[in-house]
Amino acid sequence: MSLDLRLGQRQEQRLALLPQMLQSIEVLQLATVDLLQFLDQELQQNETLECKPAAEREERAEPTPPLAQREETGWDEWRRPASDGGEDSKLAFLHNVPARAESLADFVREQLAFRAVPSLLVEAVMLLVDHLDERGILPFDVDELAEQLDVPMDLLAEARTVLRTLEPCGIGASDPIDAMLMQAAGDPDLPVIECILREHLEALGRHKLPDVAKALKLSVDELQELLQRMRSLRPAPATEFTRTAAEPMRPDAYAWLHDGVVAVVLDDASLPDLQVNAEYEALAGDKKAPREVRDYLKPKLRSAKDLIDAVQQRQATLLRVVDAVMREQLPFLQRGRSAIRPLRMSDIATRLELHTSTVSRAIAGKNVQTDRGVFRLRDFFDGSRLDGPAAAGRGRMAIADQIAELVAHEDKQKPLSDDDLVARLAARGVQGCARRTITKYRKELGIPSSYRRRKFGESE
Repeated sequence: MSLDLRLGQRQEQRLALLPQMLQSIEVLQLATVDLLQFLDQELQQNETLECKPAAEREERAEPTPPLAQREETGWDEWRRPASDGGEDSKLAFLHNVPARAESLADFVREQLAFRAVPSLLVEAVMLLVDHLDERGILPFDVDELAEQLDVPMDLLAEARTVLRTLEPCGIGASDPIDAMLMQAAGDPDLPVIECILREHLEALGRHKLPDVAKALKLSVDELQELLQRMRSLRPAPATEFTRTAAEPMRPDAYAWLHDGVVAVVLDDASLPDLQVNAEYEALAGDKKAPREVRDYLKPKLRSAKDLIDAVQQRQATLLRVVDAVMREQLPFLQRGRSAIRPLRMSDIATRLELHTSTVSRAIAGKNVQTDRGVFRLRDFFDGSRLDGPAAAGRGRMAIADQIAELVAHEDKQKPLSDDDLVARLAARGVQGCARRTITKYRKELGIPSSYRRRKFGESE
């Protein structure tokens, strides 16, 4: 092995991303909600970055395009402001905000106060509430819990009796079946219901209705009527108190049709109007100021300007992408989900002369509000994997919508199999949709298999 030094030349290409380019990429892929948090952090960390004073900003309760664009696109008519007898956008937003959930403990205490229960018994009941699981079930024996908590067993037993009489019905039960039987109390078929819950759940899970009906000495129709009544029984009665309210989908853009033409506007009103602090900018350029002060402010000012440019570039790119997507999905705006056509990100990238990754970042986590509801921008892309042209009604969401429609109108005693759904879609012009694709879409829609959808009648 020899070690020596050599002097030579080599030519190569490298892609170097400047900090401002990296920041532009990061800002572009942020949804509006995440961007607001990011800007708030930057405003706290960079004293040279600030929001325009309120007096210099328009007071806007919602994204509003300039007056000329509003008249051209029919924005005011589409939004139907409250002054014209339409819906107030602020009120609509408030209606979409989930109410603060009341805790189960608060709900139980209110009921106890209304019943004027003695304070000692109230505390014992609340002690049991603290030991309920997320379903509202009390998975402990009273004597075991009394010994553990050093509370008289008689008091705790009485507290559990009181708890089992409160709403939601079923709390304090020893298990899910006990909770459902508590809710079925007073039903004339309570013995049959208990038999079903304790002995036949596995058979019902396999949809063996005829076998269960025979064991219970009922007709299939009578069993189905009883099962329909049992649907209201909840094995987890306290779920409504433990379920986290889903945040409403906040649109990043709005799209609608005006005289048959697509109109798009962004949610600009929610973003702060950023600017560079004029005093700090002047101080950084003042040669009479101390050098260390100028050296400190210059990178801060550069960062603030880069961020402002990145936000402006994000808005411009997002507007172009949303506009292009909605123009491609014009049939959707005209007729709804069933008319969505397959679309590739590369199609939009080619049309806008952008890189596909830029389009991907622009739509990431973004939502658009239309007359048909609020949708994720990514829902309008599915890659066009089917045979034939990318026509309206052949997109992923459109096919899923057609599957749901076909299942809703099928003969319940002879439900459509996945092969039948393939044939029905082919008859509608959706060619090349494989059976496994139908199965995947059906499962995503929460539609059970044809065997489990089958309804049994007297003829069975």
